[in-house]
Amino acid sequence: MNRRQLLRTAGIAGVATATLGAVSASAQAAPAVDVSGATTPQDFGAAGDGVADDTDAIQQAIDAQQAKPNKLVYFPPGTYRITRTLVIPDVEKTEATNFNRIVLAGAGTMGSRTSIIDVDFNGTGIQCGAPLSAFRGLAFVTPASQTNSVAIQTKRDDTLPVGLANTDDTDATITECTFVEFFTAVKHVGRGLVFTNNLVAVGDVGLDISWPTAGVAGTNVHVLPYGMRKWLIEGNHFHSMSFAIRTTGADADHFRGAIIANNILDIGRRLFTGGIINSTFSGNVVENGATNATDAAVISVQSGGSNLTFTGNVLGGGEPGGGARPRHAIEFRPEAAGRNVTITGNSFNWVDGSPVYFAAAASEVTITANSFDNWNLVAEERWSAVRVNGNATGMSVMGNAFGANTVAGAPPVRVIGTLAGSTVVGNIVDGASGLVYADAFGPDNYIERRSSGARQHELSAAKNGALVVRATTAPAPGTDAYGSFVAASEQATGAGPGVKGGVRVVPANASGAAAVELLCSTNDTNGVASMRVDINGLVPTVDNARDIGSADRKIRTVFAHNLQLTVVSAADLGEPAAGTVALVQDASTGSGVLAVGDGTAWRRLPLGGPLRNS
Repeated sequence: MNRRQLLRTAGIAGVATATLGAVSASAQAAPAVDVSGATTPQDFGAAGDGVADDTDAIQQAIDAQQAKPNKLVYFPPGTYRITRTLVIPDVEKTEATNFNRIVLAGAGTMGSRTSIIDVDFNGTGIQCGAPLSAFRGLAFVTPASQTNSVAIQTKRDDTLPVGLANTDDTDATITECTFVEFFTAVKHVGRGLVFTNNLVAVGDVGLDISWPTAGVAGTNVHVLPYGMRKWLIEGNHFHSMSFAIRTTGADADHFRGAIIANNILDIGRRLFTGGIINSTFSGNVVENGATNATDAAVISVQSGGSNLTFTGNVLGGGEPGGGARPRHAIEFRPEAAGRNVTITGNSFNWVDGSPVYFAAAASEVTITANSFDNWNLVAEERWSAVRVNGNATGMSVMGNAFGANTVAGAPPVRVIGTLAGSTVVGNIVDGASGLVYADAFGPDNYIERRSSGARQHELSAAKNGALVVRATTAPAPGTDAYGSFVAASEQATGAGPGVKGGVRVVPANASGAAAVELLCSTNDTNGVASMRVDINGLVPTVDNARDIGSADRKIRTVFAHNLQLTVVSAADLGEPAAGTVALVQDASTGSGVLAVGDGTAWRRLPLGGPLRNS
């Protein structure tokens, strides 16, 4: 017996003999709701033994409730075999007091299959046209590998006359139910769905949501784009499913107002695929997310793509030997906008490509406080932890922990386009030589990588603005209290490690007045000399250690105002190099005279009378 057979038969075998009057533990299970006034299939001759055909009895029990204001059909513990579709008609407004609500309830829970409906044909088990319908505590099973099998379809009647059709107003509730082996567990057409605490196992699609093609009534929030709203999909367990949740149809990009939270998907391909906006994914856990050539992401946003939040999710594949892996954890396909997106506090692991992938441009994206581990397992340079296939504008990538890229030296953030107006700071990067790659850096970026010191920055294209460093403690003169921007080498050979040059701003005195030091390593060592600029002017490193110009690159013309030569004694004169000028204290006269070196000796120049200024 394989795993699929076990899942199906275990639930059936445990309750095969549990009929309404049987004395057994399962027969005494409590109903999921108050069943006062309910009808049961047994009222119309159902056996509930998993062998007899109970289709007619169940349909009669449903029909018997249609005239009642409060419609309730209760399935006592047992297995109810059906061989054709059960129909709950859309009869709203056909009578003044007919509100068309109905509840089908069993005694089961997500983990307890006591009230089982065995859909023993390749088709739809229940076709529900009633709005505000509810299904609670029921288990649905069907033979394996039937491509047309559907457990429940909630879809209002679009053939009703004008004034009666209201196909968008569905608002179904499905909770504490189990679905095993269905190609599609639930198809929902219209707005509004509560789908909570259900188990969906061994199938292709768990929940398929679409918009009606005809019969939409009302105005404003009832019609597109605001009609397709109001979804609570929470606390479900999806097991061995190709797709847990998907939105379909031409209008899927209007799927909005969804809370997809605290669901578990193990051994499956995708938690979500389709169009979505204005929604949140939180607290979902996906293990062993599989991959293939066309279905490659745990969450795939095919259209829409704006105003989305992903928080507190654990998304990834199987560890080596433990299962398949997805190409991406969260992807935005080219048709999706990728705008105003927040991705925070998630854990991404065991991903073949990029955990966060935008297949086109992205804007106003915040990616913070996530951990990325074991990604780019196919070891291709194109993949990064965060990849944008287009221009990235207004991105904030902060406080993430990036595990090592399998491609040595490849950065964790890659933009195939221009990065502009973005901030990438405070991230921990393991094993990457850089933080960001972009085809081009536009204006107003600040990119910083934390390294061995608090003031070691990796700064790219800070334009149209200034970086402000604020001191929060009293600075001591000469200390690096305000900040540095330096060029440094980490090479063990060649240039060798150490600072090669840059700028440092330091306090110049106890009052905190600043000086700017220009740094440059010496010619033969990694020692760093600095020239300071402060309120007193340009201060060289040591007296006469630096020249302006050289023998090869002379300053030919000097423009000076009030040039003053310092008087030196004749005994202190150096070699009389040709063209050298000095003001010398002449021992014979006691006054300063101008002396010129001719290459062999110093020659004095007699001074004439005072200059006339009129």
